[in-house]
Amino acid sequence: MAIFVAAAEAGSFSEAARRLGMSPSAVSQAIGALEKRLGASLFRRSTRSLSLTDVGDDYLRTVAPALASLRQAAEDASGRGGRPTGQLRLTMPRAPFELYVAPVLVAFQERYPDVDLEIAVEARLVDIVKEGYDAGLRYGDHLDGDMVALSVAPASEAILVASPAYLDARGVPGAPDDLREHRAIACRSQGTGLIIPWTLRRGGDTVSFVPSSAAIVHDLASQIALAIAGLGIASVPAGMAAEPVAAGKLVRVMPAWSHPIGELYLYFPSRRHQSAALRAFVAFLRESDRA
Repeated sequence: MAIFVAAAEAGSFSEAARRLGMSPSAVSQAIGALEKRLGASLFRRSTRSLSLTDVGDDYLRTVAPALASLRQAAEDASGRGGRPTGQLRLTMPRAPFELYVAPVLVAFQERYPDVDLEIAVEARLVDIVKEGYDAGLRYGDHLDGDMVALSVAPASEAILVASPAYLDARGVPGAPDDLREHRAIACRSQGTGLIIPWTLRRGGDTVSFVPSSAAIVHDLASQIALAIAGLGIASVPAGMAAEPVAAGKLVRVMPAWSHPIGELYLYFPSRRHQSAALRAFVAFLRESDRA
């Protein structure tokens, strides 16, 4: 049953085998034996795709939560509920990783040495069920409705920054309209493929536009690096800009204007068992944020 659930969530026998540490043939044989025992086909198979039959879909709805309950019972019985162990696979964008996760990883591993962390830092919106992650970090305006979401960091803001050399050469903008005459380091969304617009707010005033690009990048680290190099103005999370601003490498532009960023949430599928390792990680992030 566990192999069946892994195959259903992965969408392929080969990916389920990779996650389970088995061979694809062993996964296929196990599913075949289960189907024979049940007397029904659970999957529609083709050379290019794998999908659940109606029977398989109904079976998954019953089996997945039952397995989660069994795993929880096993953890509680063995005492693992108080001593988190095992692998914890997470996915998140660059900003929350650098601002909230990276600074506490050493302390987390020292407190929970039996938890094996695997973290994928990527901007694209990830299907954590299909790709086998236990949970993800995402800002509130990008959450799927069928996920359990736990707030781990408060709302923040993105600010405009540029290097002192760039501002000396091109002048300092004083209002949103002035930005149209400046070079921008824009970012392309890995989800939509579109340039991410700049939405700036000051009190009750809001201005939104797609900046004129000197360069288009796909990640936050590149935006900051190019801004420090003097290529143009970038819009980045305030926390990510704090260090280069304090060092004099970047200067905040139009400080009265900023872009609100929603709360940061850790999310996971509602039907999936929340492991002791995941519970410990959530509690640790919240504790660190309060500190």
